[in-house]
Amino acid sequence: MKRVDDRPQHARIAADLRAKILAGDITGTLPPFKRLMELYSTTTNTAQRAVALLKAEGFVEGQRGKALIIRADRIRIVDAASQFEPPASTITYQILHIGPARPPADAAQKLGLAEGETALLRKRLMLRDEEPVEIEWSFYPESVVTGTALDKPLPQRDLATAPTVLAALGWKQAGLVDEIQVREPTTEELQTLELPDEIPVMRTLRTITDAEGTVLEVTVMITSGHLYGVRYQQKLTPPA
Repeated sequence: MKRVDDRPQHARIAADLRAKILAGDITGTLPPFKRLMELYSTTTNTAQRAVALLKAEGFVEGQRGKALIIRADRIRIVDAASQFEPPASTITYQILHIGPARPPADAAQKLGLAEGETALLRKRLMLRDEEPVEIEWSFYPESVVTGTALDKPLPQRDLATAPTVLAALGWKQAGLVDEIQVREPTTEELQTLELPDEIPVMRTLRTITDAEGTVLEVTVMITSGHLYGVRYQQKLTPPA
């Protein structure tokens, strides 16, 4: 039996419009309210509430009585392999915390930590055009990084600094594995990322290793679900 979509009609309309915007089926400007009312067999008030959701998420902008402009650049697609590329000029970081901490269970397992053992945590907030988009908890083995530059705030725009510090210690990053989940945000995540209602987050557990498979860093990234997407590219070998 199919599940009944019991969301309010304005939420269902907003979801449909959002999907079409992200797929490129609606570009330029949003259809006028009269057309939206016809398309979705709804009232003016419901159409306005649906558009208000899209405005709150930043997908459309404009004033009443004027065409609503669709922001085609609202969501940013990033390459999964961009770990060592410099950030875009619109990206900045805030250091939220540096110090020993116990990672989440899955990150602790990746690092091979014993029960109760801590790692060095570097917690950062990533902003795009001054808007918070991602919280990062990066964990490093304390035996490797304690007393190094990773113990201190690093230049905010130099994503290559952490790999450089590790390489200087003889630990060269050679590969990464991302494990991605989508879920509802916690209260901290909702408040820190200033998320609109009904927006999920993408949780990425990133494990970075050297050429021998030694884990050098495990990072948990919580990303605003309406602002970022990930592009994966992989060469395929045809079957023999």
